[in-house]
Amino acid sequence: IGKSYTGFINRLNAKLKGEFQIDWRGGPEVVPQFKQPNAVRLGSVDACLTSPSYANGIVNVSGAANYSNKAYNDIKSTGYHDYMAKLHAAKGLIYVGDLPISQLRFHIFLRKPIKTIDDLKNMKIRVFPAIAPAIKALGGNPVVLPMPQIYTAMERGVVSGFVTGVSGTAKKYKKVLGAYVDIGFYRATFHFLVNPKSWAKVPAATRAKVIDFVRNIDPPTYEASWNPVLKGGYADLKKGGIKAIRFSPAATAKFKKTVYDAAWAAVKKKAPEEGAKLQKMLMK
Repeated sequence: IGKSYTGFINRLNAKLKGEFQIDWRGGPEVVPQFKQPNAVRLGSVDACLTSPSYANGIVNVSGAANYSNKAYNDIKSTGYHDYMAKLHAAKGLIYVGDLPISQLRFHIFLRKPIKTIDDLKNMKIRVFPAIAPAIKALGGNPVVLPMPQIYTAMERGVVSGFVTGVSGTAKKYKKVLGAYVDIGFYRATFHFLVNPKSWAKVPAATRAKVIDFVRNIDPPTYEASWNPVLKGGYADLKKGGIKAIRFSPAATAKFKKTVYDAAWAAVKKKAPEEGAKLQKMLMK
């Protein structure tokens, strides 16, 4: 994630040299993951690149950004960005755009293999907030933990599995990982959020250039930068002997329907009107 952020920041800084520059200070070692959007809102930092679900406590539908089975351009064409900007502005945040990885899917990683979907029942699975409804609908017990706590939680048996993407997973968790559910779901994306007062200091013409770069110019490059990483991630799982758990076509279809239905039900329960509108924008 850090490498992909660096690439984006370097490209943006080069494109707008002399007009707009990002001074990246780091990640959770600077501001804890779940506190990053609020740090931006309060002005502790000017901006952040962060998981949309970390802003759920401020913009209660922010995490819906992960619940999509569409390609980036198909999402963009619906007016999604302007709508998200409106929702964030009402809560004291400037939403500039997404750093999309539409081809990245999340997987359930486990210490031990399972045979059926029902085997997930009552299992404690580490999640980030956007994933919790899916695990609950599958019968598991979601446990929200920051990423740096995953290894220790697996090692100590606090959780039996976790949900994340494949990049670096086989190497990072090789001593506590035995299998993963082959079915990938949702999409990955990061939100570029800015403090309103900081954003107001930027000339309007430059703000327009930043928005255009983030929403229209860089997404193909950013997404493409992840392809070797994702390919390597799956290769490392195979090389490391991490068993890929596959279900029947019927069970696979049931799994996918369950996780998407649960996600959108949770969003629309909190915000019926906004959730319904976002669902039309993000789902085929």
